[in-house]
Amino acid sequence: MKDGFEFLGFHVTMRWDKRYGYFPRVEIPKAKAVDLRHKIKQLTRRNTTSFGLGLKLREINPILRGWAAYYRHCARAGRVFNSLDWYSTSCIWRWLRKKRPKTRVRDIMRDFSRSSRRTTRRLWRDGPIEQFLLAWTPVRRFRLGWMGTPDFAMSSGEPDA
Repeated sequence: MKDGFEFLGFHVTMRWDKRYGYFPRVEIPKAKAVDLRHKIKQLTRRNTTSFGLGLKLREINPILRGWAAYYRHCARAGRVFNSLDWYSTSCIWRWLRKKRPKTRVRDIMRDFSRSSRRTTRRLWRDGPIEQFLLAWTPVRRFRLGWMGTPDFAMSSGEPDA
Protein backbone atom coordinates (compact mmCIF):
# COMPACT_ATOMS: atom_id res chain seq x y z
CA MET A 1 0.00 0.00 0.00
CA LYS A 2 2.97 2.36 0.53
CA ASP A 3 3.74 2.22 -3.20
CA GLY A 4 0.18 3.22 -4.00
CA PHE A 5 -2.10 2.35 -6.87
CA GLU A 6 -3.97 4.02 -9.71
CA PHE A 7 -7.73 4.40 -9.32
CA LEU A 8 -10.03 6.44 -11.61
CA GLY A 9 -7.10 8.48 -12.87
CA PHE A 10 -5.80 9.30 -9.38
CA HIS A 11 -2.73 7.96 -7.58
CA VAL A 12 -3.74 6.77 -4.09
CA THR A 13 -0.95 6.14 -1.63
CA MET A 14 -0.27 5.99 2.10
CA ARG A 15 2.01 8.68 3.56
CA TRP A 16 3.62 9.01 6.96
CA ASP A 17 3.00 12.08 9.09
CA LYS A 18 4.67 12.44 12.49
CA ARG A 19 1.48 13.96 13.92
CA TYR A 20 -1.10 11.50 12.53
CA GLY A 21 0.83 8.41 11.49
CA TYR A 22 -0.09 6.80 8.16
CA PHE A 23 -2.87 8.46 6.21
CA PRO A 24 -4.15 8.06 2.65
CA ARG A 25 -3.24 10.71 0.10
CA VAL A 26 -4.71 11.22 -3.37
CA GLU A 27 -2.24 12.68 -5.87
CA ILE A 28 -2.16 13.61 -9.54
CA PRO A 29 -0.24 10.90 -11.43
CA LYS A 30 2.80 12.22 -13.27
CA ALA A 31 1.72 10.38 -16.40
CA LYS A 32 -1.57 12.32 -16.50
CA ALA A 33 0.26 15.65 -16.34
CA VAL A 34 2.59 14.47 -19.11
CA ASP A 35 -0.43 13.46 -21.20
CA LEU A 36 -1.94 16.93 -20.79
CA ARG A 37 1.33 18.54 -21.82
CA HIS A 38 1.42 16.32 -24.90
CA LYS A 39 -2.17 17.25 -25.79
CA ILE A 40 -1.37 20.98 -25.50
CA LYS A 41 1.71 20.46 -27.62
CA GLN A 42 -0.35 18.69 -30.29
CA LEU A 43 -2.90 21.52 -30.33
CA THR A 44 -0.15 24.12 -30.87
CA ARG A 45 1.76 22.40 -33.67
CA ARG A 46 3.00 24.21 -36.74
CA ASN A 47 0.20 22.86 -38.94
CA THR A 48 -2.43 24.71 -36.83
CA THR A 49 -1.05 28.21 -37.44
CA SER A 50 -3.80 29.04 -39.93
CA PHE A 51 -6.22 29.53 -37.01
CA GLY A 52 -6.44 32.71 -34.94
CA LEU A 53 -5.45 33.10 -31.30
CA GLY A 54 -9.07 33.32 -30.15
CA LEU A 55 -9.97 30.06 -31.85
CA LYS A 56 -6.90 28.35 -30.40
CA LEU A 57 -7.79 29.58 -26.89
CA ARG A 58 -11.35 28.29 -27.35
CA GLU A 59 -9.88 24.92 -28.25
CA ILE A 60 -7.42 24.71 -25.33
CA ASN A 61 -9.47 26.31 -22.51
CA PRO A 62 -12.16 23.57 -22.11
CA ILE A 63 -9.45 20.93 -21.84
CA LEU A 64 -7.61 22.88 -19.14
CA ARG A 65 -10.82 23.75 -17.29
CA GLY A 66 -12.02 20.14 -17.22
CA TRP A 67 -8.62 18.85 -16.14
CA ALA A 68 -8.45 21.37 -13.28
CA ALA A 69 -11.97 20.57 -12.10
CA TYR A 70 -11.22 16.84 -12.04
CA TYR A 71 -7.94 17.05 -10.10
CA ARG A 72 -8.69 20.00 -7.79
CA HIS A 73 -9.09 17.80 -4.71
CA CYS A 74 -5.66 16.15 -5.01
CA ALA A 75 -2.76 16.78 -2.66
CA ARG A 76 -0.30 19.36 -3.99
CA ALA A 77 -2.46 20.05 -7.03
CA GLY A 78 -1.53 23.73 -6.90
CA ARG A 79 2.09 22.97 -7.76
CA VAL A 80 1.11 20.83 -10.73
CA PHE A 81 -1.38 23.47 -11.87
CA ASN A 82 1.29 26.20 -11.76
CA SER A 83 3.71 24.15 -13.83
CA LEU A 84 1.00 23.34 -16.38
CA ASP A 85 0.05 27.02 -16.59
CA TRP A 86 3.64 27.91 -17.33
CA TYR A 87 3.82 25.19 -19.98
CA SER A 88 0.59 26.19 -21.73
CA THR A 89 1.63 29.86 -21.73
CA SER A 90 4.98 29.00 -23.28
CA CYS A 91 3.34 26.69 -25.87
CA ILE A 92 1.04 29.49 -26.96
CA TRP A 93 4.06 31.82 -27.17
CA ARG A 94 5.93 29.35 -29.38
CA TRP A 95 2.79 28.81 -31.49
CA LEU A 96 2.48 32.57 -32.05
CA ARG A 97 6.17 32.76 -33.02
CA LYS A 98 5.57 30.01 -35.61
CA LYS A 99 2.42 31.73 -36.81
CA ARG A 100 4.12 35.11 -37.27
CA PRO A 101 7.83 34.43 -37.82
CA LYS A 102 8.76 37.92 -39.04
CA THR A 103 6.78 39.86 -36.46
CA ARG A 104 8.62 41.70 -33.71
CA VAL A 105 8.35 40.38 -30.16
CA ARG A 106 6.78 43.65 -29.07
CA ASP A 107 3.91 43.16 -31.52
CA ILE A 108 3.27 39.58 -30.42
CA MET A 109 3.32 40.62 -26.77
CA ARG A 110 0.31 42.89 -27.39
CA ASP A 111 -1.81 39.75 -27.08
CA PHE A 112 -0.20 39.03 -23.71
CA SER A 113 -2.19 41.53 -21.68
CA ARG A 114 -3.81 41.98 -18.30
CA SER A 115 -6.59 39.63 -17.31
CA SER A 116 -10.11 40.92 -16.87
CA ARG A 117 -10.51 38.72 -13.77
CA ARG A 118 -7.26 39.70 -12.04
CA THR A 119 -5.60 42.81 -13.35
CA THR A 120 -2.26 41.96 -11.74
CA ARG A 121 -1.89 38.86 -13.92
CA ARG A 122 -0.99 38.90 -17.60
CA LEU A 123 -2.11 36.15 -19.95
CA TRP A 124 -2.89 35.48 -23.60
CA ARG A 125 -6.03 37.30 -24.75
CA ASP A 126 -7.89 37.86 -27.95
CA GLY A 127 -10.61 40.39 -27.15
CA PRO A 128 -12.93 38.90 -24.53
CA ILE A 129 -11.44 35.41 -24.86
CA GLU A 130 -8.57 34.83 -22.49
CA GLN A 131 -6.37 31.91 -21.51
CA PHE A 132 -7.71 29.76 -18.68
CA LEU A 133 -5.25 29.40 -15.80
CA LEU A 134 -5.43 26.20 -13.78
CA ALA A 135 -3.83 27.90 -10.77
CA TRP A 136 -6.99 30.01 -10.28
CA THR A 137 -9.01 26.87 -9.58
CA PRO A 138 -9.58 26.57 -5.82
CA VAL A 139 -7.64 23.58 -4.49
CA ARG A 140 -8.98 22.07 -1.28
CA ARG A 141 -9.87 18.78 0.27
CA PHE A 142 -13.15 17.19 -0.68
CA ARG A 143 -15.76 17.58 2.05
CA LEU A 144 -18.34 14.85 2.40
CA GLY A 145 -20.46 17.27 4.46
CA TRP A 146 -21.34 19.10 1.23
CA MET A 147 -23.17 16.06 -0.03
CA GLY A 148 -26.80 15.45 0.83
CA THR A 149 -28.44 12.08 1.24
CA PRO A 150 -29.37 10.72 -2.20
CA ASP A 151 -33.02 9.94 -2.94
CA PHE A 152 -32.43 6.20 -3.29
CA ALA A 153 -30.87 6.02 0.21
CA MET A 154 -33.91 7.38 2.05
CA SER A 155 -36.21 4.93 3.77
CA SER A 156 -39.98 5.23 3.75
CA GLY A 157 -40.06 6.08 7.47
CA GLU A 158 -38.25 9.41 6.99
CA PRO A 159 -40.36 12.57 6.72
CA ASP A 160 -38.93 13.53 3.31
CA ALA A 161 -39.64 10.17 1.74
